[in-house]
Amino acid sequence: MRSGAPHIFPLTSEDPVDDRLDNDSDVPLAHISGRDNRRTLPPALFERKPFTFLLKFALAMGLIAGATTLIVLDINPATTILAIVVNGLLFAHLIELQHECMHGHAFRSPSLNRAFGIACGVFMISSNAHYRYDHLRHHAYLGTPRNLEHFNYRFSNLDSIAGFTRAFFDLSRYKRVARVLLCAFIGKPVPGVDKAKAGREIKQEYVFYFVLLVAAVAGSFYSTRLAMLFVLAWWVPALLISEGVHFMIEMPEHFGLNTMTQPDVLSNTRTIRTSRLVHWYVNGNDLHTAHHFHHGVPMCNVKALHELIEGRIAVVEPSYWSLYRDILSGRIRQDLNQACMDR
Repeated sequence: MRSGAPHIFPLTSEDPVDDRLDNDSDVPLAHISGRDNRRTLPPALFERKPFTFLLKFALAMGLIAGATTLIVLDINPATTILAIVVNGLLFAHLIELQHECMHGHAFRSPSLNRAFGIACGVFMISSNAHYRYDHLRHHAYLGTPRNLEHFNYRFSNLDSIAGFTRAFFDLSRYKRVARVLLCAFIGKPVPGVDKAKAGREIKQEYVFYFVLLVAAVAGSFYSTRLAMLFVLAWWVPALLISEGVHFMIEMPEHFGLNTMTQPDVLSNTRTIRTSRLVHWYVNGNDLHTAHHFHHGVPMCNVKALHELIEGRIAVVEPSYWSLYRDILSGRIRQDLNQACMDR
């Protein structure tokens, strides 16, 4: 389905919030430099491919089931460690699939998008509605002082092993989850969310995750074997691997670029050349400039959009690994005055 003509969002902080911020179609778009042909993109770019998404989701869940089976079988320590790593990697991959759902890219039905988005966020306790609320504003406000990120990862001191390691193992996101849960239990609004419907959905999803977690903990008291399964197949991978791996996926999008006062997605967003395997794993996030160029284009079609605008993209890295090296060496740094990340 065609997204409709793009709306260029105003830059001034006094402007009211656009009613279309939370749309799946006719989406507000951030500024670009030069010719803006987003009104005339081919209609085929906006077609969703539910079967493709279902295959990706089924593959991820199947691999998680396989890794969890290895943990249950307890063949030897090596296979258990391998299974823990696989689950950790796949939980982070599922957040990229959640990103597809919360944009409304997976299905025509908002209810299906939300249901699968919630499912994708279970292991990392990532609310689809909360991610959606913040992230759609990130798309509209990118390059302006109103820019924000849902995953507020640490951007400072990444030019050292110690600083990078600290960012990798930073679990402070869970403090925000706890605050929202507290708001849900005492009847207060979700901080930073000014729409009642979004606030309700965010609370519902975090409470749902909390109930699942409590049930898992209760089951752990019932059975030591079940406790070890939850620890090794869920909690250890999520806390020690998934959070850091997701940081490694998300951080490259805008690190070292001016996302606060440079209103041009062609230069404040990064594209990374990579293999088909990594492209699958990050679910097209390597082509992030194309995604910001028009986020109404489903992720299954982002490669085709990238090919249309490739010659206009200003920031392209030869690989993720070369980018990480440049960050660790200090060749690429982040001026925190030019980023919404405050740490």
